[in-house]
Amino acid sequence: MAHQHFDKHISGKKLFWVIVLNAIITIAEFIGGIISGYLALIADAIHNLSDVAALCLAWLGVKGAAMPVTKKSTYGYKRIEVMTALISGVSLVVISIFIFKEAYNRFLNPKPISDPWLFLTIAVIGLLGNVFSILLLQKDKGKSLNMKAAFLHMAYDALSSVAVIIGGIIILVSGLYIIDVILSTLIAVMILWSSYMVIKEAVFIFMEAVPFDIDFDEVMDTIYNIPRVKDVHDLHIWSLSSHEIALSCHICLEEKDYQQGPEIIDQINEVLLDKFHIDHGTIQLEKEGCSRSNVLCYNEHDHGKQS
Repeated sequence: MAHQHFDKHISGKKLFWVIVLNAIITIAEFIGGIISGYLALIADAIHNLSDVAALCLAWLGVKGAAMPVTKKSTYGYKRIEVMTALISGVSLVVISIFIFKEAYNRFLNPKPISDPWLFLTIAVIGLLGNVFSILLLQKDKGKSLNMKAAFLHMAYDALSSVAVIIGGIIILVSGLYIIDVILSTLIAVMILWSSYMVIKEAVFIFMEAVPFDIDFDEVMDTIYNIPRVKDVHDLHIWSLSSHEIALSCHICLEEKDYQQGPEIIDQINEVLLDKFHIDHGTIQLEKEGCSRSNVLCYNEHDHGKQS
């Protein structure tokens, strides 16, 4: 069976240009935030800095995942992109804690904002850069956890840029400097939430847990209801990477159907791919009557299937 893959070369080129663009935005926001004293803009610059680091990791993940399989690594290096996504998520947690700390200090010691046109101009340029980055990564966001993490970095950064612009205008009109603290805190909360989602998925992949969008019992029932399959046990479902799912199991057939085993296996793999997008299936044939004691070995069914 052919396995589904995406063009890592194209994703790598897009990530490279997004990295360059965001590095420029980060430098500009740091300068503008320091000159104007606008903490929310500095927080956005820090967020952008973490984006640049995360995007660099994502680029390395794409290159690593494209490395060929070897006798020592028979699945290749697909999980490099998961590892880089995990590192990226953890870095976001550190950044959010730093922003919380700075917001608290600013709450205790409010500071006025100067050079409003400078920070507004830089914030708008930053927003436009984020939007352009989002458009570049839009098509690839669902192809891997790595690209999803990169896209989320850009999406949340665009939202924070909007908040920075609106908040800056409100502060200039009303003089409510507390808005700076509130916006910085909200940006930190958004960063923390996005990092939690990425870390959670990456950890589950490393633990070889059943993917979030796969129902174990539904997969088992689907295999069990393939014609001539009498039993299903030793069923395991896990992620090879964020976009490739693997499965292994034993199926039991009657003696008279055993010679048609390869045909039945092909039928099962086809159903698994069409219904669950499971493209790495390893299925072992056994004759009916085998016994298992493992909790995930299904030997007796109450599905009501007729033999």
